[in-house]
Amino acid sequence: MSAPRIGCVPYLNARPLVRGLRVELATPAVLAARFAAGRYEAALLPVYEILRLRRPRVADGFGICSLGPVRSVVVAHRQPLDRVPEIVLDPASRTSENLLRVLLAMRFGLSPQLVDSSPDPLAARLIIGDPAINFQKGMDPAWHILDLGREWTDWTCLPFVFAAWVLGESAPKETPDILRAAACAGLAAREEIASGEPDPVAALDYLTLAIRHPLCGPEKIAIQKFRTLLLSCGLLPANAGDQEFTWV
Repeated sequence: MSAPRIGCVPYLNARPLVRGLRVELATPAVLAARFAAGRYEAALLPVYEILRLRRPRVADGFGICSLGPVRSVVVAHRQPLDRVPEIVLDPASRTSENLLRVLLAMRFGLSPQLVDSSPDPLAARLIIGDPAINFQKGMDPAWHILDLGREWTDWTCLPFVFAAWVLGESAPKETPDILRAAACAGLAAREEIASGEPDPVAALDYLTLAIRHPLCGPEKIAIQKFRTLLLSCGLLPANAGDQEFTWV
């Protein structure tokens, strides 16, 4: 039996999901493009990219989720949020970008320009993954942090699902079970995983308190809520509302 070809993000929050697996690492946006090109039989895709797929097959059980502050998907800004003229986006993840668009429009009623770059090193910026965590260590107190996980949960009373496992058409039938077994092993080894980080205590705290890996009923409801809000904001094609996940 050959192992499935698997793509995963290179962030600490995903390491418990791939314990013992051979994976290829890439940023969320690159993973989505490679999965669409057939490079992987399973990929940990951003939920926004999953919502754009036609009838995706999603492995049940585990993903990258939060309930409250996520710490690794933030907007750093120096002015009050309602006076921020523009926010520099992180090109690595369209889920975080579109979550930000939904929150700005529907939670805060704000419309700053969202730009790809700025010459101003002090410009407000969306930061995701390990760079977001590192930015907040020893941060200049002039910066303020808008945690998108916190804002989503405070607003909706739901968890947020950032990424989940999607299976390609050629994925071996045992792939979902392989992924679930790896996640079970990884969650049991979070202390060992964290021990390899520069700050093991902070890493373990992040993996146990900020990130939630089980993907169950509330998380599935949250995905549908996000889909509805994306459609309301015109951030998904109209027919995306008719697509149903196949949970395997």
